[in-house]
Amino acid sequence: MSWKASMIIIQNPDNLQEDELILHALDMSERKYNYTTTLDECIYPRDQSINIGYYNSCVIICDDFQLTGRFIMDDACNEEEALAKLFPDSEILALSCLNLTNFHGYCLMKNGKRVRTKAISSDDGFYVNIGEPIEEEMELYSQSQLCQGKRFWAYDNMPNYEFTEDQMLEEFTFGVAKHLLGVYMNESESEKLWSEIPFKKYF
Repeated sequence: MSWKASMIIIQNPDNLQEDELILHALDMSERKYNYTTTLDECIYPRDQSINIGYYNSCVIICDDFQLTGRFIMDDACNEEEALAKLFPDSEILALSCLNLTNFHGYCLMKNGKRVRTKAISSDDGFYVNIGEPIEEEMELYSQSQLCQGKRFWAYDNMPNYEFTEDQMLEEFTFGVAKHLLGVYMNESESEKLWSEIPFKKYF
């Protein structure tokens, strides 16, 4: 299965459900509610919308690649700092993947500071690796074999260790998302998240 996804996940222990405050923090106060959809429809909407939903004490923002690139690749961005002020004691995770180039990347913030950033692509050996891997990454790395400085994975019913780290984009992206959501996003345990949780779409 191929994947394209772009989202920001924020711990929300106080169950704050104020879309207007979130849009203001993202400097998108002019956006207007259009209709309600599902994660399955808005994780890669291809319409430049912002989609906001709430699940398992988390805010989920599907941003159609408008914000996550800056969160992951820039040293800092205004939207990231504004969200950290709105949720000062929360972990904030920006992540995206794009199968066209086997890209996956994520950035984890705690208490307003970045503690982990990783981005990898099949293009030109691109690799960013800052901070210590989190528990969910370490579990994936433990399933690999190291050969001449590169990691390789076996996959499903293919026992040979042939898959490189960039090809593990789904496993890393949705594995890291479990750090906050509490469920792996491509298994039956997350069926409700994909199809039943409402997401409000803003243009």
